[in-house]
Amino acid sequence: MREVNIKLRTKVMWIIIAVILVLAIATSILMFALNYYNYGEDPVVEDRAHNVILLIGDGMGKNHIKTAEIYHGSKLFMNSKLTTSGEVFTHSLSLGATDSAAAATAMATGKKVNNGQIAWHSNENITSITEYAQSLGKRTGIVTTKPAYDATPAAFSAHTKSRSNSNDIVYQQVHSSNLNVLMGLGKSYYDPFADVINTPTRDYVNNFAALNASSKDDVYAIFEDDAIATLGTNTLATMTERALDKLTINDNEDGFFLMVEGARIDSYSHDNEIKPMIEQLLAFDDAVAVAYNFAKKHPNTTVIVTADHETGNLKIPNTKKEANEEGELVEVPLSADDIDNSWFKKTGHTTQNVMYFAFGPGAKAIPSEIDNTDIYEIISQLIS
Repeated sequence: MREVNIKLRTKVMWIIIAVILVLAIATSILMFALNYYNYGEDPVVEDRAHNVILLIGDGMGKNHIKTAEIYHGSKLFMNSKLTTSGEVFTHSLSLGATDSAAAATAMATGKKVNNGQIAWHSNENITSITEYAQSLGKRTGIVTTKPAYDATPAAFSAHTKSRSNSNDIVYQQVHSSNLNVLMGLGKSYYDPFADVINTPTRDYVNNFAALNASSKDDVYAIFEDDAIATLGTNTLATMTERALDKLTINDNEDGFFLMVEGARIDSYSHDNEIKPMIEQLLAFDDAVAVAYNFAKKHPNTTVIVTADHETGNLKIPNTKKEANEEGELVEVPLSADDIDNSWFKKTGHTTQNVMYFAFGPGAKAIPSEIDNTDIYEIISQLIS
């Protein structure tokens, strides 16, 4: 009988332990879910901006910026001239790291979606900041160094269940996006619509000479894959300058919204090619300088620089040691010669926070930590 009682007590004890474990796991899942879906700081921005320029460095994590600064030998323009900075949470409704489609959608619409979705969720299109700006009479533009139908530009100009629906994205951009400026790669996708794109007020061009010569109010500049350089002319900075020329044509009285993407920071991070990644980031920083200089000349312009996510889990070594004149090992700063592909620790996206930098009306009202959906909230208030 005693042995039976011991077995019974043991069984009851294990049942109690199992119940406690189930409750603990359920509580943890509930707390995680509540935290995961409770996003956004809903910052209040009382200032107003006539123009807003949003620059997105695809895949640009905090260590990407620091690595580029080690290579460059000084702080990047975005980190030295833009007076307000902080961190951005990037998760989507999918578990794990966000992709560019969901992250761009969050910034473009203020809504979280699943990875792969483009300004679309639960069988419904979600109004983007581009469309909202257009409803206010503002001119709108999108510039990217990858195909113009890629995930980030698509979230600001189309609606579709999947980022892979490239033909659908192009069709919407051409027929219903009402963009004044679209620049990027993907010529073979847009060529079939050349006759539709070309109108009395809009040019369709495929090289920088034609872009510079364009005299119509609007332009779609869609280039061959190797057309955009990182140094000299024909760069992202060149495209940004030309986009600003078009968006302010005829002394535009209603203002504009422009999204500029340095897209290939992400591509080279996926490939763990650190030097080309740095070149792309420095070219992106040159575009930031163009936007900042425009804002300095037009004080009613707000510039926001951020990233959609971090790519590559880039890790910077803490220190290095070299022998001094006495032969003693001493710590010395890292230099460009120390930068190595091995600093990347994976090839995919991560859940790390990314940075934002801001300048102009409303910049000082942005909290030090925001969600990527807050980018939409901030811009929509600025242009209201």
